[in-house]
Amino acid sequence: MSANEHPGIAGTVRGRLIRGFGATALGPVVTAIIQLGTVPLLLHAWGAAKYGDWLLLSAVPSCLGLSDLGFGTASGSDMTMRVAAGDREGALRTFQSSWVLLTSVSIAMLLLASATAWWIPWQLWLKLASVSSMQAASIMIILGAYVIVGQQNNVAESGYRCDGNFATGIFWLTTLRLVEALLATMVALIGGSLLSVALTYLAIRSVGSLAYSLFLRHKSPWLHFGLRHARLQRAKQMAAPALGFMAIPMGDAVTLQGFTVMIGVLLGPVAVVVFSTLRTLSRINFQLMVVVAHALWPELSAAFGAGKISFARRLHRHAIQVALGFSALGGLLLWVMGPFLYHVWIRNAVSFGAACFHVLLLAAIANSLWYTSSMVPMSTNAHHRIAFAYLAGTLISLGIGYLLIHPLGIVGAALALLFVHASMSWLVLKTALRQVQDTLMEFVVAMFTLSPIGRAWRRASEA
Repeated sequence: MSANEHPGIAGTVRGRLIRGFGATALGPVVTAIIQLGTVPLLLHAWGAAKYGDWLLLSAVPSCLGLSDLGFGTASGSDMTMRVAAGDREGALRTFQSSWVLLTSVSIAMLLLASATAWWIPWQLWLKLASVSSMQAASIMIILGAYVIVGQQNNVAESGYRCDGNFATGIFWLTTLRLVEALLATMVALIGGSLLSVALTYLAIRSVGSLAYSLFLRHKSPWLHFGLRHARLQRAKQMAAPALGFMAIPMGDAVTLQGFTVMIGVLLGPVAVVVFSTLRTLSRINFQLMVVVAHALWPELSAAFGAGKISFARRLHRHAIQVALGFSALGGLLLWVMGPFLYHVWIRNAVSFGAACFHVLLLAAIANSLWYTSSMVPMSTNAHHRIAFAYLAGTLISLGIGYLLIHPLGIVGAALALLFVHASMSWLVLKTALRQVQDTLMEFVVAMFTLSPIGRAWRRASEA
């Protein structure tokens, strides 16, 4: 067997990396189209106040995404390591165990949310400008169902990932995101209400998710949904890493939706629009790093599953080298060009907050570095410490933001986000270096050893 292959996984490492980068590179493009394209269109169709209501209403149901308990993501790393070691039967057992647990819990959470949403005075609590509490409840239940349906794709994607089809799985998920966003925006532009847009998202996601699962069966006939191979013992074995993966989206929810809701309550819907648009523009840099990180994830899992620690070490070094270079360059360009880009994008719908934007840029750079490095422990489900540290840090940052918003406005919220991402950088780096058996001195030398990126990745793809 060639050093450029992993047992049980189709194709070579180099080929999968190239395809993986291509597929994940499409993600930021689609995200930019969705965020940079739909925001001015929705502002035009609805106005700032009504669009602020949409941001608030869509932020709350996203918390249902936590109901997968992290099993959808944890199954991907576990299955990839097992397939790399030649254990397809074990991978199928993980697949079905995760699917049964995720489906049961997510349906229960949706039913609970549906029963309680009608009794909450959303209009008063969220200071909604254009919808009543009953209308808000309807919209959030529909968006909650949208989130739950999307969770099925988390397990299905682990099937694509483990069998060497990571690029295929990511491509179709990205395409689905683009289609549903474009159609939903069209509904808004022709006069559709918030509820109509929410229903459009749910309908497209449901049809797309069914097709996604059927295509997985075509690509990997040995993988299929069902109960026969599900095992409670396997679910218990995955509990710790799954809870770690649950802590990460919980932390993301605090930094994204949590701050959105807090700013809306303290400063109003227009402030939400300003902060959200500034954060979106500042995170373009981070989206580029997601390309590197997510393309590496399955290859790192396969490397550890096949016992190739030196290969994993080189992958990590070159990934951080790329992340450092692109983060610094991208951050500098956005620092200079940000006001112009924001004006072209938003026009005069809301004002540009330079101080807030600059702090958010620094936070995005720190986020890029630690997120890229976190792929090492995540790839082997050994991420528990950093995951819960991240969750704790985001909760602390929410409290800091609450205190700073009063004297500093949205700049205070940006400073709180910078705090948590800067704190995570050192913790995650230490964890990754220990796992790939690297030293800090050798790692630092590697970071500042300049070489063409193509040559670097060619060396990294040779085990």
